[in-house]
Amino acid sequence: MRSHPHKAGVRPFVAVTMSIAVTAAVSAAVAAPAAAAPGCRVTYSVSSQWPGGFTGNVNLTNIGDPLSSWTLTWSFGASQQVTQAWNSTITQIGSQVTARNVSWNGSLATNASTSFGFNGSWNGSNPAPTNFTLNGTACNGTAQPSPTISPTSGPSPGPSVSPTTSPTPGPQPARSMGFIGCSMAENVAQGYVAIGGQRMWGPYGTGGAVVQSWTNTNSSSWQAFDRQAAQYGRPTAVWVQICIFAQNGATYNEVRQLIANARQHAAPGATIYISGQPLYDPGQTCFLAGANGPELTDSLARQAAADATQNVIYPGTFHLRSNEVSDGCHANTAGQQSLGRQALAYWG
Repeated sequence: MRSHPHKAGVRPFVAVTMSIAVTAAVSAAVAAPAAAAPGCRVTYSVSSQWPGGFTGNVNLTNIGDPLSSWTLTWSFGASQQVTQAWNSTITQIGSQVTARNVSWNGSLATNASTSFGFNGSWNGSNPAPTNFTLNGTACNGTAQPSPTISPTSGPSPGPSVSPTTSPTPGPQPARSMGFIGCSMAENVAQGYVAIGGQRMWGPYGTGGAVVQSWTNTNSSSWQAFDRQAAQYGRPTAVWVQICIFAQNGATYNEVRQLIANARQHAAPGATIYISGQPLYDPGQTCFLAGANGPELTDSLARQAAADATQNVIYPGTFHLRSNEVSDGCHANTAGQQSLGRQALAYWG
């Protein structure tokens, strides 16, 4: 990516927060002898809202028997439409929305939670939905009693929630989260700070710093990172953005080295998030990363998150629409705001 970060001005942004804890009656349908006892609790929030658009967040808690997969449905009460989602696969027909687990967060033990989010559009009003249903059972915060079955035929307890699905517990200290990447990461940081994000560092001059700039733990890029750490304290979380030039690309071994270096430069036990470059609307290509370059970086990030030896969190993809791009790759003012809102939805 280019050696100097894009520094377009950002218009003021007003965030609107709205949350609702959902509690409705559980269905009294009789379960088949081997079925899990259902029960769930949902918290829905709008973390940011702007004219015509908003970011929604859903926290789902399974208070019934362990699940190996889940489908959560709800209906919007106005004209809202989901336009982008992360940590779930979302489809929408009319006002009816269906969110399904992805490969890494389908298993939910009893009392385990997972979170996912989405960007959406609205027109006129944006009321919060209340009619959430998990695997066909309404979410009300109580569980239907399990049917009487023999000990050998009942479902075995599922695994505990993996680190990749656990939501961040409570507000985090300001500037306690570092990041590495190129000018695309700078675009995210610019937008994040502009809309009032507090947890993550602001831009610090990573333009042009692709994967190979971060594989050597003593590189000038890591020296710049360490200067930030000296100012704010060693970060308790680091976002690793996989960023490439088309001619160099990246390998999984290089990505693993980035993760190892991030742990070395962060505070002990730091949480590591990993994602690729922003993806674009169909038909658009970032000339610096090359054809399918952004998709390659996203695939590498997913591979790292699925690798239990790496213990990293894949928050989802960043996305830039055609009208949010200034030069075929980098975000314009509106794109920075959009990336900032996505980052705010991912890690607060």
